[in-house]
Amino acid sequence: MFGKERVQVIKRLGLVMAGISAIGFLTASAEATALNQPIGNSQPLQIAQVEGCPKAEMVQSFATANFSVYICKTQEGAIFYRGLSKRNGSQINVMQVTTSDDGTYEATNGNIIYSINPDRLQVRQNGKVILTEAVIK
Repeated sequence: MFGKERVQVIKRLGLVMAGISAIGFLTASAEATALNQPIGNSQPLQIAQVEGCPKAEMVQSFATANFSVYICKTQEGAIFYRGLSKRNGSQINVMQVTTSDDGTYEATNGNIIYSINPDRLQVRQNGKVILTEAVIK
């Protein structure tokens, strides 16, 4: 592997490493992280789903039939919501999280609110409930 081929492989590896690094770091943006997306003309990059709070402290975890939800704390003390789909491996990280005295965490991502407590996960969009699942663990 010399010359042009080697440069192409190094560029691809750099893109893969940049993508993996981007997933590990959270920004103030409250958008979902897209996984398994193609890079250039190559096949989709398959990234293993990491349970828990990578590079952060886990405050609490919940599980429903279809989702794993983690409440995490950054080194700076910010609380964030991490939701993982058990069906397709997609995930969302939301930095805007509030807590209430009854143990409910609410994460606001634009017009969507994710609400989790020891009894249920509920997702509301524009004030309308679009998902409710019982917490099983």
